[in-house]
Amino acid sequence: MIFRTHLAFGLLLGLLFFDKFNVNKWLFLFLILFGAALPDIDHPKSRIGKKFRFLSKIINFFFGHRKLIHTIFIPNILSFIIRNFFGDSWIPFFIGYFSHLIMDSFTLEGVNFIHPFKQLRLQGFIETGKKEEMVLFLIFVFFDSLLLYIVFF
Repeated sequence: MIFRTHLAFGLLLGLLFFDKFNVNKWLFLFLILFGAALPDIDHPKSRIGKKFRFLSKIINFFFGHRKLIHTIFIPNILSFIIRNFFGDSWIPFFIGYFSHLIMDSFTLEGVNFIHPFKQLRLQGFIETGKKEEMVLFLIFVFFDSLLLYIVFF
């Protein structure tokens, strides 16, 4: 999936859970969106990879794209660290990060959730950046708009 689709889906999930947690609403939204974008730091040509090019190239060199950074281990480790320093702020970060993994599991390339230990690969039918993804993106934006109105107004 491309950057905007990850953000739109992450925001959608975040807004569905928004009133369940006692976290500042702006911090909540930032952490959802940051978590939704972060896994692609393992690809130097991604939007976040370009912002952190040096770090992205190192991560890509050692781990590759959609390998370790796209597993269930990384969001759990990072969420544990965030929880120890910032309390409940780990929740929106985790939701955003996990939303990224869910969306990538619908692509042709898929995701191996427990790499490098075994194969738990989920892959779908969506080709990144093509018509099906655009339709999903528009659906997410529609529901994001509705939920933003409900949550904030």
